[in-house]
Amino acid sequence: MRAFFSKMERGYLHSVVWIVLVALLVLLAMSWLPTLKVGDWQMRRVDLLSDLRSDSLVADEVLEVLPENEAEESSLAQAGRIRVDSCRSGMTCIDDMADDEDRGMSAFYQALEGIDTLGRPVRIAVLGDSYIEGDILTANLRQLLQERYGGSGVGFVPMTSDSPGFRRSVKQRFNKGWKAHNANDNSGYDRRWANFTGHYYFADNGAMMSLDGVKSYLSRLDTCKQSTFYCMGNGTGRVTATINGTQSQSFELNPGGHVQAVTVTGQIGRVEWRVDHAGGITYLGASLDDDHGVQVDNFALRAASGQHLRTIAEQMILDFDRVRHYDLVIVMYGLNVAGKLSSDYTTYRERMVEAIDHMKRNMPGTGFLVVSVGDREQKRGDKYRTMRGVISMVNAQQRIAYDARVAFWNLFTAMGGEGSIVRMVEQHQANLDYTHINFGGGARLGKLMFDAITWGHEQYHEQVQKGGTP
Repeated sequence: MRAFFSKMERGYLHSVVWIVLVALLVLLAMSWLPTLKVGDWQMRRVDLLSDLRSDSLVADEVLEVLPENEAEESSLAQAGRIRVDSCRSGMTCIDDMADDEDRGMSAFYQALEGIDTLGRPVRIAVLGDSYIEGDILTANLRQLLQERYGGSGVGFVPMTSDSPGFRRSVKQRFNKGWKAHNANDNSGYDRRWANFTGHYYFADNGAMMSLDGVKSYLSRLDTCKQSTFYCMGNGTGRVTATINGTQSQSFELNPGGHVQAVTVTGQIGRVEWRVDHAGGITYLGASLDDDHGVQVDNFALRAASGQHLRTIAEQMILDFDRVRHYDLVIVMYGLNVAGKLSSDYTTYRERMVEAIDHMKRNMPGTGFLVVSVGDREQKRGDKYRTMRGVISMVNAQQRIAYDARVAFWNLFTAMGGEGSIVRMVEQHQANLDYTHINFGGGARLGKLMFDAITWGHEQYHEQVQKGGTP
């Protein structure tokens, strides 16, 4: 009997060895197969020997696309749309590729010129993915702009959050009375109710969300002058706002198929919005704002590519523009599309142009700025190198701005180009995924963006003062 089992064990071990060898041979063979692509989706390539490849091979893979980038950049400049008259030494300036409709930065700069008589804040919407989740980067951009031009408050906040403690720029509370939807939902998602991040909410009677200003993170966030509650739909309902735990005011909700906004004013350090009667209405979010200065709204959607913007209902964009007009929309996507070996983003580029054109048609008087992806690394051998797909994506995003006739800012170059995210990790400004910045990195990049925006405004202001056409 013992001999019988010993023979079985030897046979089993022999079979396992052969299975492992065959699997290894199959995986090695797959390294030579071409990458499978379906539209913008690309299957990850199998490469068991990637860590053994030399650095020179990696450098060749990355650099072979650069001559093409330079040629396209030259062709864009020859087309006459890239306008950077002067740029301060060491700064990456905004390239405005807008046509005569001035749908690049001009609409925003015009609003800044009349900021004292506008009667509302000059508003910026930043649309992006997990790179800006938690108000990273945008919180610092907001602070710097408000310190320069005035304003206070954190701006627009969705009803709930998947990680409310992660965001430092506002203290948010909410109960279980909300049913959340967003553009990442696999089912049950209705684009009629979605705003820029695809978020919308249904409520039970008694659903509550509150927003507290914060003092210890950044300035101008502790108090504000007004809070606005946004909803949409065909039902009727009622909501009550309580300011600083004492002053309450109720509002009847009757959107009539459009976006409705109700506002409370005062010296607001904390506001609670409670749904007394849900009434079949769709809910969007609430804001903490000033009545002047600059406001920056963070619209982050984790894992987003930006293509969902094409499907936002025209009525939603028109209505939201009516109740909360933006003078500038900053579009920051791409990291969820850029891959290790990808170089052709033609389909993605075309769809993002469609998305921007869709917003432009329904947001008259709004400027648009495309911001490129930042550096993202992959490990080859014992070193981290910039993904080839990142360089190709930056090139594609510049072309998106060119084709959409809007402005472009090269974040990849501004942060230091190839290898910059490695240096930021070493300086504790980025995460160990060598992709995402942290709050320290957000402060650094927010300052770079602020410098580029305000430098552009200074040049615009000088031309206005001289009586010229910006």
